[in-house]
Amino acid sequence: MTVRYQVCPVAADADRWAVLLFGRRGRRAERLSRMSGARLAQSMTAESLCRDLLAELDPCVPFSLEDDDVGRPFLPGQPYFVSLSHSGGYAAAAAADVPVGIDLQELRDVSDRTLRRFYSPAEQRWIGAGDRRSRSIRLWTMKEAYGKLLGTGILGGSRFSATFSGDRPETGYDGVRFLFPDAPEGLIFTVCLAERSES
Repeated sequence: MTVRYQVCPVAADADRWAVLLFGRRGRRAERLSRMSGARLAQSMTAESLCRDLLAELDPCVPFSLEDDDVGRPFLPGQPYFVSLSHSGGYAAAAAADVPVGIDLQELRDVSDRTLRRFYSPAEQRWIGAGDRRSRSIRLWTMKEAYGKLLGTGILGGSRFSATFSGDRPETGYDGVRFLFPDAPEGLIFTVCLAERSES
């Protein structure tokens, strides 16, 4: 298993984005063409970062990012997987030779309504027993990264639900591993990887 991931500040370089978008076709290009300002800068910074990470994995692979039917980015005809995220003036990307999902979130308050809707009773108790902001956002990034790995999003099919061992969320989903890389101050970054089965 080989994976590269990184977080960087969003670059507001409109000229560069215009060059990267020129002549592109497909679902992703159509979606990006409807964006402007900060949203376009976030998406294009994440995509540019993804291009660099893929070049580290395999400099011979052409970078041609597309979106599937549910909006998940992929590399048509390539044996690599990618994931993108952005929050709080930063963008993140990952490239791997196994399915990958990432999420980057700015620390913020989570409403009681959101807690009831998206978090199990056990998760709510764990959040309430410590730093509510960091615990709720840590679990949120795990849920998002897992949903991106599966291609279902946070609301789709197999939702992530944590169990707990003392003060730590358990991440023992079969065939899935979570990484918690360092992130800039005020952000939480989570990487979810599909582990290769041994043959």
